[in-house]
Amino acid sequence: MIRFLLWTLLCLLGVAGAQTFALSPTAFNMDPARTNTAQVRMDNTGDVPMTFQVEIRRWSTENGQHVYSSTRDVVVNPAQFTLEPGKSQVIRVGLLKKAGGEELAYRVFVRQVPTAEVATQQSSEGNVGLTLRQLVQVSMPVYVAPAGSTPKMSYSLRLQGDKVVLDLTNAGNRHLTLRDVTVVAGDARLSLGNAAVLGSSTLTLPLTLDALPGAAELVYTDMNGEERREPLRLP
Repeated sequence: MIRFLLWTLLCLLGVAGAQTFALSPTAFNMDPARTNTAQVRMDNTGDVPMTFQVEIRRWSTENGQHVYSSTRDVVVNPAQFTLEPGKSQVIRVGLLKKAGGEELAYRVFVRQVPTAEVATQQSSEGNVGLTLRQLVQVSMPVYVAPAGSTPKMSYSLRLQGDKVVLDLTNAGNRHLTLRDVTVVAGDARLSLGNAAVLGSSTLTLPLTLDALPGAAELVYTDMNGEERREPLRLP
């Protein structure tokens, strides 16, 4: 179970009543040969009620970037709910279309609705008043992966105009998630966070390099927590 702690900004600015919540698991995974549904449980571990709207969208990659579009392939339930302190809510998704040989990918967006109960504090200095509201927004992937599907990755650097970019290319039919992605080029270490590369797609990430290096390496952590190192192909 992963807990999201939304208190840093609130504490720095003196706002009480920070909101916390937990998700278990953090993704919806379906094997279409066994089931067409999946679920995630959301727990309110804070001290105020939280109201959410839920939306699901198709997830694809176009021109090296993630794209989210409307879909009728999948339904999500509930579309809106209120979560009291100490309570939990199960979010379910159901696939309405027949899965083929390629993995299907979607994302569920959970957005908090502003209410009077949202953690708010009024402070003033002279005639200046301040109201702060911290709203939760989270998205979770939905993967429909047929049996035997697998990623097939390659990694390269190239120039795009006057910028150096990293291409993460997946020629397979299943996504791959890379965590703590880092490009090592000489003395430079460029941290890029996490990256999910969908099947049959290329994800392009810009780098803060002035020119293509003579050699470079991609370092990341796989889903088993093991560090991986891959040489980066250069033009």
